[in-house]
Order: sequence, then structure tokens, then C-alpha cells
Amino acid sequence: MKHYILMALTALTLVVVSCEDSIPPYKRLTDDKQGAMVFIAKAHSGIQNLSIFPYEEERSFRFNVGFGALGIPASDIHISLAEDTHVFDSLNTIRELNGEEPYVSFPMDAYHIDKLNVVVPAGEVSSDFLTVTYYPAEFDDTKDHLLALSIRDASGYAINPSAKTLLIVAPKLEERQASTKGWVASSSSEQLSGENTGLASAVLDGDLNTIWHSQYNPERPDYPHWISIDMINPVYTTKIALAPRQNNPNGFTKFKLEGSTNGTTWFVLADELDFDPANLAYQEYHIEPQSLKNIRLTMLEGRQDVTFLAEFAVFTY
Repeated sequence: MKHYILMALTALTLVVVSCEDSIPPYKRLTDDKQGAMVFIAKAHSGIQNLSIFPYEEERSFRFNVGFGALGIPASDIHISLAEDTHVFDSLNTIRELNGEEPYVSFPMDAYHIDKLNVVVPAGEVSSDFLTVTYYPAEFDDTKDHLLALSIRDASGYAINPSAKTLLIVAPKLEERQASTKGWVASSSSEQLSGENTGLASAVLDGDLNTIWHSQYNPERPDYPHWISIDMINPVYTTKIALAPRQNNPNGFTKFKLEGSTNGTTWFVLADELDFDPANLAYQEYHIEPQSLKNIRLTMLEGRQDVTFLAEFAVFTY
């Protein structure tokens, strides 16, 4: 009888060992800290820039903590984070040595962190999320603000030094050229064939060597000509810039700008504006800053009945 019991226990042991051996190492539960690390996931992608414009009542930013090892934690990992003034001061020292203006701390009334203690649960490889709620109007938009958050403790696990600290920046407002990705250009006419083929889309491709050309064959419509830009989503617009055709100075010389928030109802942004088609540089035109979905350029007169344009750029914050 004892012999049969021993055989059964041996068989059961072999089955258990066999099952354990069939589990890939990276899926096994373990509390072994050798080679295991915790890290802030978004720290791997560098500085996290918050969007503080256009001003809204509040916005939020979320991140969590990850676990990396040959296996999965068998027990909960308790992690605590804290604001890191040492990192803040070190980065400012570097900025000052480079002749840059130092970062300013997040104003106390400009943000709130829902918690600074999280858990990577047993059997999981990431923690619950931390949420930074921030209030854009409370930042000084002439300064770069920095919040540095570092992992302080991780239940005895090593902390990845390259992903220990999350740098959150609320940058000062600086005018920049908006991305034209996904935008759509249309026009009163365009030349679809011939030596000087010119589709309306050419004004959004970032290439000065491609142009939009009003139709000249088989028909040749006269002024006014227009080209319209649908930005798909509203863009807070501060100015536009136009680049003329680079090898022909006989384009339009006067135009007006119109804007729309829905692509249907238009209003004048600026009228009787001058344009020099012989000036090969981008020519800039400021407007009253506002949120627009569509912008239409209507060319009123020029040096010949047809016209063209190389690039249409929109600037925003």
C-alpha cells in the first residue's frame, strides 16, 4: 500500500514539475528581485509637454509605473513617488550654463496630483494610473514650467535609473507653424495637366518647388481666383505666411483673407492686402488671433490673368 502511495505522489510531483516547466519563464510568478526593475513608463519617451493653450478650466495628464523582469511579480509591489527638487535644480544648472532661462516650478494652484502611491498588483506588470490635473490659466505663459516626479521606493526592487523620473513641462507660449497633415486644399480652378501642372494640394506639401496654378488650359478664367484650406479641426490661428512661385514673378499682387469655423459661413479677416510675387521669401500676415477651421485666400488682381502659389502656412501657439 505504501508502495502505491509513494508511486502516486511521485507521479503527481512529476505532473506539477512538468506543468511548471511548460510555462515560459517570462510568464512565471516570482518574487526574485535579481534583474527586476520598476520604471515610469512615459519617462522612456522624454519630456512630457503639457498643452496649456487655448486656456480651459482644467486638463489632465495620466501615467503609470511598469515592472520589468524575467517573470511576473508574485506579490504586490508598493511604489511611492515624490516631487524631485534635486532633478529640478540640476536641470536648471544645465540650462543656465547653456545660456537658457531656468525653469519655473509649477504654481501650487496650477495643478493637483490625485495620489503619489501606487501598486503593481501580483500577476501584473503595470500599476494603476496617477492623474495630474492642471489649470492652464494659472501658468505664466511667458515662462517654461517644470514638474519632476521620481520613484522613491519600490518595495525593495531596483529602480531603472533612466526611467526613474518623469519630467512634465508646461512650456511658454511660442508661435509655431502648424502641421498641415490631413489638411485639404481646394481652389476656384487648378491646372490638371501640362508643363505647369498645379494642384491645390501643392500649397500644403512643404515643397517650394511644387505649385498650385489656376487653370490656363483648356479654359483660362480671370480674377478673382481663390484657394481654400480646410484644417479639419479648429486651429487657433495667429498669422499666415505665403510663399510665391520661385521661378515666375507674374503672380497675384493683391488679395483678401476670409475665415470660417464651419466651412459654410465666411467672414473677412483682412482685405486689400499686398503681395509681392517677385519676393521669393515667405511673406507673413498677422490676423486677430482666433480659432478657425477654414481659411480662404481670394486673389483680386495680378500681373496676368492666371496666377499661382507655392506654399500656404498657418501659425499657431
